[in-house]
Amino acid sequence: MDFSECDGDATFGPSVLGCRDDFDFTITFEKAILSILPAALFIVFSLLRAAYLIRRPSIVQNATLKISKLIVALAYTALQLSLLVLSANYTWLRSLSVASASLTFVAGLCTVALSVLEQMRAPRPSMLLTGYLLLTLLLDIAQTRTVWLATSDQGRDYLPQVWTVSTVLKAALLLLEAQSKARWISWNAEKHSPEELTGLFGLGAFFWLNQLFFAGYKRVLQVGDLFPLDQSMATEALQQRFLESTSSSDSNERKSSKRKNGTDLAKALLQTLRTPILLPVGPRLALLTFKFCQPFLMRTLLDFLQRQEDKESKNLGLGLIAATVLIYLGIASSTSFYWYFHERALCMSRGCLVSAIYKKTTESRLSAASDAAAITLMSSDVERIRLGFLNLHEFWANMIEVALASWLLERQLGTAFAAPLVVVICCIVAGAYTNRFTGQRQMAWMRKIQKRVGLTASIVAHMKHLKISGLARPVERLIQQMRVEELETASKFRIIYVLVVTFGYVPTALCPVMTFAFTSRILDVSTIFTSMSYILLLADPLGYLFQNTPNLIAAFACLDRIQTFLDLEPWNDYRIETALRSGKPDLENCSKADNIEDTSDYLIDIRHGQFGWAPDKPVLSCINLCLLRGSLTMIVGPIGSGKSTLCHAILGETPFFDGTIVAASGVLSRKVGYCDQSPYLTNTTIRKNIIGASHFDAQRYQEVVIAAALDQDLSDLPLGDLTQIGSDGVALSGGQRQRVSMARALYLDTDFFIIDDILSGLDAETADRVFRNIFGVDGYLKRRNATVLLCTHNIKYMPFADHVVALNANGTIMEQGNPRDIMSKQSYIHDLETQYNSGYQDREPFNQQLKRNDHLSDIPAASTGAPASIEMEGQNRMNGDPTVYRYYFSTLGTRSFIAFIVFGLGWGFFYNWGNVWLKFWSEDVSSTHPRRSNSFYIGLYALFQTTYVLSMFFVFLICFTSMIQLSGSKLHQAALRTMIGAPLTFFGTTDTGLVTNMFSQDMTLIDHELPIAVTNLALDICNALGMAAVIASSSPYLAITYPFLFVVLYGIQKFYLRTSRQLRLLDLEAKSPLYTNFLDTMKGLATFRAFGWTQEGIHINTHLLDTSQRPTYLLAIVQRWLLFSLQCVVTVLAVAVVAMSTQLRSNTALTGASLVTLMTFGDILNYIIRWFTQLETSIGAVSRLKNFSEKVRPETTEIEDQTPSNDWPLSGSIEINDISASYAATRSTPKNGEQEEVGWSSANLAIRNMTLSIRPGEKVAICGRSGSGKSSTIMLLLKLLNPLPSCSGSIVIDGLPLHNIDRATLRERIIAIPQQAVFLPDGSTVMENMDPHKASNEGECRTVLELVGLWGLFSQRGGLAQSLLPSELSQGQKQLFNLARAVLRHRIRLRGLAESPGPTREKTVGGILLLDEVSSSVDQDTDRSIQQVIMGEFQDYTIVMVSHRLEMVMNFDTVVIMDQGTVVETGAPRTLAVMDESRFGQLWRIGGRAQR
Repeated sequence: MDFSECDGDATFGPSVLGCRDDFDFTITFEKAILSILPAALFIVFSLLRAAYLIRRPSIVQNATLKISKLIVALAYTALQLSLLVLSANYTWLRSLSVASASLTFVAGLCTVALSVLEQMRAPRPSMLLTGYLLLTLLLDIAQTRTVWLATSDQGRDYLPQVWTVSTVLKAALLLLEAQSKARWISWNAEKHSPEELTGLFGLGAFFWLNQLFFAGYKRVLQVGDLFPLDQSMATEALQQRFLESTSSSDSNERKSSKRKNGTDLAKALLQTLRTPILLPVGPRLALLTFKFCQPFLMRTLLDFLQRQEDKESKNLGLGLIAATVLIYLGIASSTSFYWYFHERALCMSRGCLVSAIYKKTTESRLSAASDAAAITLMSSDVERIRLGFLNLHEFWANMIEVALASWLLERQLGTAFAAPLVVVICCIVAGAYTNRFTGQRQMAWMRKIQKRVGLTASIVAHMKHLKISGLARPVERLIQQMRVEELETASKFRIIYVLVVTFGYVPTALCPVMTFAFTSRILDVSTIFTSMSYILLLADPLGYLFQNTPNLIAAFACLDRIQTFLDLEPWNDYRIETALRSGKPDLENCSKADNIEDTSDYLIDIRHGQFGWAPDKPVLSCINLCLLRGSLTMIVGPIGSGKSTLCHAILGETPFFDGTIVAASGVLSRKVGYCDQSPYLTNTTIRKNIIGASHFDAQRYQEVVIAAALDQDLSDLPLGDLTQIGSDGVALSGGQRQRVSMARALYLDTDFFIIDDILSGLDAETADRVFRNIFGVDGYLKRRNATVLLCTHNIKYMPFADHVVALNANGTIMEQGNPRDIMSKQSYIHDLETQYNSGYQDREPFNQQLKRNDHLSDIPAASTGAPASIEMEGQNRMNGDPTVYRYYFSTLGTRSFIAFIVFGLGWGFFYNWGNVWLKFWSEDVSSTHPRRSNSFYIGLYALFQTTYVLSMFFVFLICFTSMIQLSGSKLHQAALRTMIGAPLTFFGTTDTGLVTNMFSQDMTLIDHELPIAVTNLALDICNALGMAAVIASSSPYLAITYPFLFVVLYGIQKFYLRTSRQLRLLDLEAKSPLYTNFLDTMKGLATFRAFGWTQEGIHINTHLLDTSQRPTYLLAIVQRWLLFSLQCVVTVLAVAVVAMSTQLRSNTALTGASLVTLMTFGDILNYIIRWFTQLETSIGAVSRLKNFSEKVRPETTEIEDQTPSNDWPLSGSIEINDISASYAATRSTPKNGEQEEVGWSSANLAIRNMTLSIRPGEKVAICGRSGSGKSSTIMLLLKLLNPLPSCSGSIVIDGLPLHNIDRATLRERIIAIPQQAVFLPDGSTVMENMDPHKASNEGECRTVLELVGLWGLFSQRGGLAQSLLPSELSQGQKQLFNLARAVLRHRIRLRGLAESPGPTREKTVGGILLLDEVSSSVDQDTDRSIQQVIMGEFQDYTIVMVSHRLEMVMNFDTVVIMDQGTVVETGAPRTLAVMDESRFGQLWRIGGRAQR
């Protein structure tokens, strides 16, 4: 038994010569490369894999499949042993054959063992085993053919038969190994993606996505319908590894004392994701190999077409067809795996970065957390990083391709290959110089985005108070101006991008020109088109590098921004925990404290404390204070004295400190029930706000609700404690917000509480009940023996404190001690004349309240129906909305759009005309008598190539400058105007994160992905039309297939687009809760840390991040499915071109042009579908903005067309006649200007049948318990609350019906001061905040600030031109500033009326002033000063004031008492105060003023 001896088989070859028709590999090559090499590699990797699997548990329970695999694997291995025995009998190439058979037999044994282990211990079919079997099956088929052809005696030699059977068994084993094990795996399938169960073939062809595609095609997808993330991609595990990497990087950095930058963060990512990042390298090398097979295929094909047809050429033609199939399928499959692995790595990197940003946010100082940096970094910056790293592996791969292409071009054309390199080098130098500006301009752009997004998120939370203050229009103008400046800054970056892209296309255009101009060799058809293929392989990678370098540099710039954020000085808890201390604190050289008890039971001991928010600017100095266990310590003092700062200092939150804070053992590790002066609430239900991160305990919940006096409020709400309170609690009154915050603190399982002025927004009766229930002798905290620090201006409760601390205006302790002892002296506290009504003990005790409300928490959940428009919206989500394109294109500008189209068509024509010109040139130079010289052809060829580059340059320039600026500005302005004009109910039912996402993520898509998609789609469509004509020119029969090809492509995109469009929308929507969680954490960071919620917040963020990763990752993967599908189509097209060329003998020059074009046609087809898909998915951002503008019904109506004269309201008369109103009852309908009544009931009315007449100049105070409708009356007058359409009554101000007056004008004419002070964004000057309308001068502003007592503060900080940071002001100072703004508006109005002609100048100028708890957060002295300012400045105004400060009410003409939205009493306050049955009299007596 032996092979027929052929001398060629003894050589390496690889092609055999002299036998088997010269169409085969040599046996030496087959044994060495096709057999020994793969078997040896498999043995090594299989042993490593087996060692890993042995340590894994068994998770698959199925014997049938395992036994079937085992039988086939054993049979295959037995045949390999037979082949080894047969090979030992050979004399020809015996040693090589035995070595090959031996390694194959050992590989068979490894196959048996690995198959058993993989079956039991791995969830998916073995990728190593199936990959080896697939590869060697293809190689064995080639070797089987060789065995049959080379065997000398096939009748007596059994080798061919055994080899054939072995190949068949290997195919059978491959099919068995590829079977899914999903049915037999023992885990929770709902927590695992089918991706984890998919084998090599399913991953390569993305079969695991089929279920998702069919679901998306048939129905509307929700996030819950999407596959879970692969467990290896989950954030929790990645976060821990990434933190370890950054920690090790930090330690190295400290040793080298260098500042860390984006490169260091990239290294930490690489260290964390080393394996995922390196996995794409193998498929990318395979892709590189297959791509470089294309010019060899082309060269062989062109040479074949120039040969005479004979028997040998027939075999060669079939071989060329088979080679085409292998090359193009290889390109498709290697591309598929390359992008699959790379997208996984990109998704993991997003998880690492976002989780690190959030964790850093929880560790930041309060001043840093108030910045908008974190929300911008985790949205815009992380998206830019993903975009920059999208083509990370292309940089090294393209460099290899350039080197190989240069070498091949040198072999083809000799020294002329240097000509294109000169062009390349020039472009590299120009591109490198241009890219120097990329990082700087990118960071400037990101800073602009950060500032705008931060402001937008802030105004959403404060929209109610902005509208009350009449600042909505100035804020709208300010944000829009910021948007315009942002787009101008972005244009500077985009110009760099356009230049670099142009430099990237110059080599593609001019390299062929320079090469053919300088070559000295004869140019024929084969040389020209083969050289063109090499030039494409040289120029295309360079173009890729140029186009993506700005994105990569921008990614590193964003990494640098993130690294800078991560390197910020962290929150440092400077408190010291030690054993209990005894003795009095050392008060030497500091404010003296009298009567501090000598005890060892101190919880907190502050010694020589100095605390502040800025370096060298302490707010508090020489603080010596001890908190006794189980005591109630009250902090009092004027505004700006540092009461809130002291609360933060005890929490360890002030960034600058001196002295010591010593905490008793265990205090620092326990939770603190902290209530901020500005309540921190999230947009969820009242119950969830109270429970927070704790577990629900019905009894405790009931106790804290009653203690906070929320029981009556919950009974008044239709949904009770399941009421959604809106962003920042906008649906609640100020007092209700404070009491919900208090209830949350009480619900916390702790015995240490810090309460910052929680009684300021409460009426006297509610404040009295809350104080008794919580702090009284039998109150909730006394029962828990809790230690309490209470800051308050409500000094009447001081007698119930165990210890009182009085701060003075310069931030030092004026006096402290037992309140009884202090009040007996002539002191600050004594001068406050503190008294309390003895009727306190006669009120219902807390225990009886608990018994009376023992079923309070049993409130059923409300049923919510689906919106009526969900079906229409669902169809739009699946099929898209064609009107969106018209809406978007209308924002681009007509002239710019026409120029864009003209240059796009120029690009498409001249890009392809070059290949056609090469066809004419090659035919002419190959003819016996050329008609034109080479110079003629080269000159025109250079003109055509230059023209297409210039066309492309102008297309990008027009789109990236003019069109983006126009559309970005218009779309933002429309969305902003909609948001500013939305009713309050919108802000009560919409997450801040949802709106922030629109103005962040959606705007990023509109500014970047959408214009790129529009530009590239237009260019590629024009290009593809020319390419199709060139490809069809090689064979007219191929043109017949184009309609079918179009149908196939249409079907693919139709099937794909329904799912991808929904995934894009889900991607945007799933990020909104993530943004909301970020914003909530930044807003309530002090509360988070005090409550011990940091870890819970990180856990929630991890869950939300994983949820948002699901549509993000699946969207990226389905795009790669599209790429694979299109490359399969290109494979069919390429095979058709080669088959028709070889079998029908096409024109050689046209075939060459077709194949050169086909090398990029596949990419162009992919890009067309890809860009169209990106257009469809990115246009989803425009669709969201369009729907937002259309479906968020504005508060204005068409009938509000009346703009009063400039002097209105001149007298200030107000007539309210039988008006009822509800926040949930009406909504504006822009189509007809009428109001549509929504299901309301008497249970949810905010105002009930109100009738009230207010004379010009009358001073009216509105009082009542919290939630009684006082603030609703103010909002009714400002048209923030609409009367019910069914109301027959009316509201008339100065003779004009209110329903006809434009709302924005109304709020600018009526001066109103909201309960919560509002400011322009950080960075705005003091004067801009004082006068947003810019109608005053510096002298007027200074005079007003002097009037309210704030000029001294601002003069020390730089005056009116200095930036105003609201965080540096106390609550009282903020309210004084808003009062100053109101006084300035009044004076500007007086000046304007005085300067205007007409009778107004001789009249007394009145007006309307609305005040909502304007003095709630100030001390008594400041309260009296505010009264004097108001009465002095607005003496001729009609004043409507909501107040709980009854002393201020006594100076008013009329007091209105409200309860549950109804006016229950009116009259003169001094008269009502002495009446026994009067409701106001009861409030007056409860307020402790009866004896005054």
